[in-house]
Amino acid sequence: MVATTLAAEAIVGALADTDAESESGRRLSDRAVALLHEAGLTRIVAPKHHGGDELPPRALLEAERFVAHGSPAASWVLMVCAAHTFIAGRMAPEAQTELFAGHPGMLIPGTPSRQGTAMRVPGGYELRGRWAFASGADHGDWVMVGAQGIRDADGRSTPALLVVLPKDDVTIDDTWFTLGMRGTGSKDIVLDGVFVPEHRAVPMNTAFLGTVPDIDRPLYRLPIGPSLATMLLGPIVGMSEAGLDRFVAETKDRVDAYTGGRKAEQAGLQRRVAEARAEISHAWSLAMQNCDLLEHAMSFEPPMPVERRAQVRWNAAYAAELCRRAAERLFAGAGAGAAHDRNVNQRTYRDVNTATHHAMLDFDTALEIQGKVLLGVDQIEAMI
Repeated sequence: MVATTLAAEAIVGALADTDAESESGRRLSDRAVALLHEAGLTRIVAPKHHGGDELPPRALLEAERFVAHGSPAASWVLMVCAAHTFIAGRMAPEAQTELFAGHPGMLIPGTPSRQGTAMRVPGGYELRGRWAFASGADHGDWVMVGAQGIRDADGRSTPALLVVLPKDDVTIDDTWFTLGMRGTGSKDIVLDGVFVPEHRAVPMNTAFLGTVPDIDRPLYRLPIGPSLATMLLGPIVGMSEAGLDRFVAETKDRVDAYTGGRKAEQAGLQRRVAEARAEISHAWSLAMQNCDLLEHAMSFEPPMPVERRAQVRWNAAYAAELCRRAAERLFAGAGAGAAHDRNVNQRTYRDVNTATHHAMLDFDTALEIQGKVLLGVDQIEAMI
């Protein structure tokens, strides 16, 4: 894990040089993608038997955190595509060979939520629908989507599925005009009656619980929901840390527009910086606590106990909320200049607020789940 962290740290400067291009182009730059590949970061959670590292989530989070210091967009795309690689590790051997043989660092954009439908047909499934928020949609040769099963004309049911399919089979619709995280290129994927062979699909429920039959690798028996919620924290904490560092550096040279006094000597700004540092540090501590819980679960048979899954989801949501509060706190103290698009404090504010809106980090939902579990009220496993 140290090697991957050092590799990520080594490309921070080069990634920073690509960030403006990604931001203005509303897609991750080709150079940023090349840097991620060259550093070996795209294969951190790929299956070892296909040349990947198959490391636990901690290694991915630590790499994401450093990458975000150079480019939040690159860190986010790395995280999303790695999460899909992590999911693909529980697919049939034939599908894994198609995805990873000769290229264990394959980027797999998409979205695993059931935004479209799947209907059983001879030899596989027919998919239709539109999937939003496909980060990194312009890169990689494959995509992953989730689909709600529907009945065919004969009344045969289809389970909810996670599927992979060639990028050439999908239409990418450029809908990515957003407040923040513009460089991620999280565009829509559209499918209209596309056939997916059975070996490229896995039932969503067993995949999410980590109970897919014949999958015996500990990493791929972790529950998807809590793992994904945790993976999201690497980019969020990293961009929050970088934003705080920039705020501090800028504030040291700022003077009050009316008094001429040094802003750094004002108690209010000192408090903002101190509180933001504590919030971001605590967020990372919660992320590492989640990594401990996930690594502990890797030593036992799935599924992970519902109480642990709820705890991980809540830790992740609360960590994200702490980073959002820090971004709000710093932006409020950044002065009128922060209203300009070119201002780095505005960029941090936009990116952190956008990133923390991910559905897996929804504060109200995670709070409800944790509260119900602690009180023994209506434990709904599907929510976790």
